[in-house]
Amino acid sequence: MFWTNAWKLGASIWENALALQETAIAASGVIEHRSGLIGKALRNPLDADLAELGRMVPEKVTAFGKAYQAMADDLVALQADMVAQSWDMVAMLGGGTAANAATDRMSQRGARLSTALSLAGGRALKPVHATATANHRRLKRAR
Repeated sequence: MFWTNAWKLGASIWENALALQETAIAASGVIEHRSGLIGKALRNPLDADLAELGRMVPEKVTAFGKAYQAMADDLVALQADMVAQSWDMVAMLGGGTAANAATDRMSQRGARLSTALSLAGGRALKPVHATATANHRRLKRAR
């Protein structure tokens, strides 16, 4: 189980780093394009691209709302694991075979938690990444 979790953790960190880099690059392109649109709209409001300008806030609210929901769901699961850890800590204080079993469970849960936290970061980043990269692709085609 340790090696499986270590592999999942490493893969998750790598995937999160790539997604974060792609998000940053895409966001830069989107900001550049939309800054130009805002500048044009300020100079000539009647010729503004209102459809594109109108997408800016709702898409962010949607993406960050989904990211928040993913974080909230993961927080509930994390809290349940932490409560179980505390119960196993109490069992360890009693000694004997119950303490040995509690120590094993705590060790396994601890390894699982590190992977779960990394995966949680990826789930939170996913809707923001999807929105930013989709916008970047769409705006590149529009040029």
